[in-house]
Amino acid sequence: MIKSRQILKVLTNPVLPVTKGMEFIGNLRKKANGNEVKNAPPIQKIRYNETNLIILRNPDVENIRSLKRIFHIHPVHLDDIVSTIQRPKIDEESEYIFFVFHFPQFDPQSNKLNSIEVDFFLTASDVIAVIDPNFQAMEEVIEKISKNNKVKEKYFGGGSGLLLYYLIDNLVDSIFPLLDMFEKNLETIDHDVFTSNPKNVTEQLSFLRRNVIFFQSLIKPELNSFTRIEESRHPFINRELKTYFSNITDHLKKIWDYLEDIIELSNNLSQTLEGYLTFRTNETIKILTMFSVVLLPLTLLSGIYGMNLSYLPLAGHPNALFYITLSMIGVVLTMLLFFKYKKWL
Repeated sequence: MIKSRQILKVLTNPVLPVTKGMEFIGNLRKKANGNEVKNAPPIQKIRYNETNLIILRNPDVENIRSLKRIFHIHPVHLDDIVSTIQRPKIDEESEYIFFVFHFPQFDPQSNKLNSIEVDFFLTASDVIAVIDPNFQAMEEVIEKISKNNKVKEKYFGGGSGLLLYYLIDNLVDSIFPLLDMFEKNLETIDHDVFTSNPKNVTEQLSFLRRNVIFFQSLIKPELNSFTRIEESRHPFINRELKTYFSNITDHLKKIWDYLEDIIELSNNLSQTLEGYLTFRTNETIKILTMFSVVLLPLTLLSGIYGMNLSYLPLAGHPNALFYITLSMIGVVLTMLLFFKYKKWL
């Protein structure tokens, strides 16, 4: 173990030849959107007592080989690090536990949620986090640990397992502002349903439901993964750690229930909008129909007198236009009074 730590110390020293001139292969792990943290080192190590947090940002081929050599990572899991299409999962090995998690991140430009992946390796004394520099929530946690000694003592004091719990717990907590955003969107949609321009409401509902369904597709497999942790018999997962992870499971269940409520409310709003649009359409058709009915006898009357037949009533009368116009007005008023009597107006 001491030898491995010495090798790791050499590996993570940026001035030594083993890591000098390191090139990124970001196209291998080009996943989510966001603002990339500037000047973030490709490899970062935070140590407290006997526990290490090792952060790899977009690891290159040399980093991956080093993981295999130092920590005896299985080649399948090394491939999972590079792969851009992975579902959340937990794989248990004798010397480590491999975690793959996906977290949502909102892209304000496209108004959509995207998935961003973070991979963890849990060993007896180390937590290895393989992240994308665009993962803002993870970078905030790392910065908080680096700058606050009390936080570092709290996170690292219970060993690598408890450190992993605090990292994941922070990432899960970072999801809740997205739920608040969904709630505000619902309030906005509810307010705009009865506006004069329902097209925007339809677009907002479509984006909201797409984001919520995508959100659920990330949360559901993670719920299953944390359920497996609670049932695990791996020596790295003791009873106390299972209790901590059960707290994350509860948070995920709350998030899932909240998403279910949002889906139900959005469906109700969608039905309300459809009913309102149907009502407006019927009202418009009713008004247009009344115009057509009112104009029909006038069109008939004007068509008859437009034939210039000499034997038509008032055909030769000097005030024929006045009387015919007066009769047309009388027909219109009679029909409007009839519609009013029938309560069609």
